[in-house]
Amino acid sequence: MAAEVLPVSVEDVPAILLIVRQADVDEITEALGIPMERALIDAVTGSLNARKIVVDGEVVAVFGDAIHSILGSVGVPWLISTIHVEKHARAFLKVCKPEVQGMLTRHRHLMNYVDARNTSAIRWLKWLGFDFGEAAPYGARRFLFYQFTLNRGN
Repeated sequence: MAAEVLPVSVEDVPAILLIVRQADVDEITEALGIPMERALIDAVTGSLNARKIVVDGEVVAVFGDAIHSILGSVGVPWLISTIHVEKHARAFLKVCKPEVQGMLTRHRHLMNYVDARNTSAIRWLKWLGFDFGEAAPYGARRFLFYQFTLNRGN
């Protein structure tokens, strides 16, 4: 089945909260110390292009990009996956690279952090072409995270 990339809103958050993948819950609530509901609402309302990936009526992931620095044209890409992502992996992956390229039209540089324990997210980010720094303590709880970056080609 093909994935649809649709707008996501705060009204979608309660339903998405029920199906967030455990590794994403661990990263946001345990490692960063932020309630998942707050993280989702802030991400959706603070993004230039918040979207959800839907396959067969199931939300597979929500994602977007926020502005980190206007002067440096740095954007912060984010994605929170759901329990349905593995079942629809092929359709999910098919839409990822074009969406990242879209982010690079809005920002010259993309940068964020990923929990060092979240091995599937790290593998996916590397597949998308992101570069990684060394794992270092990050966030309120100082868990190990990798900074990942991607720059627009000149």
